[in-house]
Amino acid sequence: MGYKVVIADDEAPAREELAYLTGQIPDVLSVVTASGGMEAVRRVQEEQPDLLFLDMDMPDLSGRQVAQLLAELQPGLKIVFSTAYDQYAVDAFKLRAFHYLLKPYDEEEVAEVFRELRKAAVPVMPKPAAGGGCVKLALEVEGGIKYVFPAEVQYISKEGKHVLVHTGGGAYPVGYTLQELEQKLAPYGFFRCHKSYLVRLAAITELKSWINGAYDVRIDDEAGTTVPVSRNYVKELRLKLEI
Repeated sequence: MGYKVVIADDEAPAREELAYLTGQIPDVLSVVTASGGMEAVRRVQEEQPDLLFLDMDMPDLSGRQVAQLLAELQPGLKIVFSTAYDQYAVDAFKLRAFHYLLKPYDEEEVAEVFRELRKAAVPVMPKPAAGGGCVKLALEVEGGIKYVFPAEVQYISKEGKHVLVHTGGGAYPVGYTLQELEQKLAPYGFFRCHKSYLVRLAAITELKSWINGAYDVRIDDEAGTTVPVSRNYVKELRLKLEI
């Protein structure tokens, strides 16, 4: 397996240094550079790389803007943010960065990016956290990231372009699609009950018939929240809920 890489940085010395370091990695097939955000988007669409090294601070489009745009155009692309300022780290991980590098670049840290990339290419079946398990979901909050166990999540909704994770403490936006969360959370007892909803089965207290064969489920929270269930999912839901 070999990797195609795109590097986007408006500063030529930093761009060339990173291109040299990545070019020394044995399984890198190609390295293409871009000097700005718009050019980075074009290069990604042309090259279909496995990895994008993206400077956070560029004059035409910022790294954040490029990442948000590519989330729509290239949802599977892995992005490594790079910057001279460590205060951008939280922003990078809110944008679901695969990795984060500080300038000036360190050869070992660049090599570590590709070690992680190789690990990510090996499929691993997720296992539910038990006892003192530490598998958690990252939620965006003001000034940082909040981590919660899957068991703390009651349901997840898609509202417009946003995906919200609902816990007893409120609703939080995440950078995942509903489809991605469905896959990640399936081992933790979550069920796709509607095109716009995932629900944790253990949080359901009641199944109520609605209209045209559809149902609602009541969630175990103080507000008595109800979540719609499409009629195509009712039979499977009942099989999962009932003894």
